Amino acid sequence: MVFGWGKKKQETADVAQEADVELDQIPSLLSPKKEEIRKKIIIQSSPLFSEIQQELGAIYKIIEHLKHDDLKVEDIEKILRVIVTRAKTEVIDVISKEAEKKFPTVDKFEDVLDASESVSHTLKKIGDVLGKNSRVIHVFAKKYAQEIKDHLALVTKNHAIIVKMLSEHSVLESSSDSIVQQISKTRSLSQQIIEHNAHLKKLQELLVSAQHLYAKTQEQILVARNSPEFQKLQEIQSKQVLLVGQKNEMAKQIDDEFSKVSRALGKYVYVTSLDKPLKSILERLVERPSLVVGVENTESIKTILESCMKGIVFGTVSVKENDKSVDQIGLVIAQLDSLAQRKASIENQITQTEQSMKQFEGLNLATLEKQLEKSKSDQEDAQSKIKNLEKDIKDAESQKQETLQTLESSLFQLFRVKYKVRE
Repeated sequence: MVFGWGKKKQETADVAQEADVELDQIPSLLSPKKEEIRKKIIIQSSPLFSEIQQELGAIYKIIEHLKHDDLKVEDIEKILRVIVTRAKTEVIDVISKEAEKKFPTVDKFEDVLDASESVSHTLKKIGDVLGKNSRVIHVFAKKYAQEIKDHLALVTKNHAIIVKMLSEHSVLESSSDSIVQQISKTRSLSQQIIEHNAHLKKLQELLVSAQHLYAKTQEQILVARNSPEFQKLQEIQSKQVLLVGQKNEMAKQIDDEFSKVSRALGKYVYVTSLDKPLKSILERLVERPSLVVGVENTESIKTILESCMKGIVFGTVSVKENDKSVDQIGLVIAQLDSLAQRKASIENQITQTEQSMKQFEGLNLATLEKQLEKSKSDQEDAQSKIKNLEKDIKDAESQKQETLQTLESSLFQLFRVKYKVRE
């Protein structure tokens, strides 16, 4: 227990008090406790420092006697006499300097720290010089050595008591710092929980909104799909699918017909004397005839095919079988009007279906389906975030409870009171 010196064991058996304390009130409990302990240290250390001062004074007197004692070294060898004299001088110089120190009056806690440090320095200096010259002193100044040792023992004992008090004060400071950190952590966790709960509320509102929108959109889609307009729209869409299929078949037929003359047209590209617009159509015919054949291009295509045919006849266009190529070109020319008109008819019907579908734009099915998908995605996103946030809140609450328990335990260790901490 901190600062337990001098207390009777009976006190530890007393039933601990119980009390409530606000989190904000705890710092105001720590300062008086620190001040109380510091005053106690000042009061209890003051007589100890006085005794230390007296003991050092006694040591100083012993050193003064040693200074005037020749230690009867006249009869020993000269070399040994020099060693003894040197050791005696060193011991006297160091110890007399340390022993005559005057410690300041202990009026405040800082004085205790300074005086304790000074005593530590003095004990080390005296201990070092005696240790260095131990053999000489114990042989030639045995009486002085024992007296100094006895007084130093009392100095060391009193200083150890002071050091213990200061050490326990350090424990108090450490405990106070820990309590302050626990208070800060508790507040931080409380704020975190508040923020998480506010965010959780918003997410729950978003989830409810997304759920309502999803249900409403489903209902709107169902109503739209059961309407006569939707049935009509489906009929038109089905017709459009058929027409697109016919358009693709028509394109394939055109490409197949022109594939029979593709070699001749490909050769004609390099020798043609057609003007630029017709040559451009020729190049596109070679690449993809179905994209070029149309009512608007029929006469131009005929001109190109007839020019190619003449080129074959007059030998400017080189093909393997001239007659066959000429016949094939003739067949394409004969079918060209029909192919172009059929293609135009299909495209016109597709255009008509597209125009017909515009009258059903009010159904907004595509928009509703996108809205349905988005509301579903928003629900899943909100649910995922809510789940993660609820876990974060639970973890923060658990950490907060643990921190409060640690705080209450720290307060009990310091005050011996079972405080129930409230925010």
